[in-house]
Amino acid sequence: MRDGFIYYFLMMTVRRLPMLLLAFGGIIFAFVRWKLSPRVSLMTVIALAIYLFDFVIYTTVLYALPKLTRSMELSVYGQRWLNSVVSFCEDFVFATVIILLVAAAFTLRGGKTEAVTAS
Repeated sequence: MRDGFIYYFLMMTVRRLPMLLLAFGGIIFAFVRWKLSPRVSLMTVIALAIYLFDFVIYTTVLYALPKLTRSMELSVYGQRWLNSVVSFCEDFVFATVIILLVAAAFTLRGGKTEAVTAS
């Protein structure tokens, strides 16, 4: 069973490899720019760390879900409902990541914009 999980985890890692590499690169970039804007860097690191943590948790839950639904003796409708709840929770976490990244992008921006007049 452990070998099955390792194989499943590796396959999910390969499937999400572009985003995982982007997240690791973003964290490294945020640490490099930490002195210039610590608040923005902190928000970025938190958001991308949440994404990485979510990947591990969500992959583990997806692997365990079929066995869990069998042990609970859920109907097909119950299995679909439980899958929907898990997907909803994962989407909610991803929305939180996006909100943090957008907030980081708009942090420390100038409050007023001046209109440019043509001469």
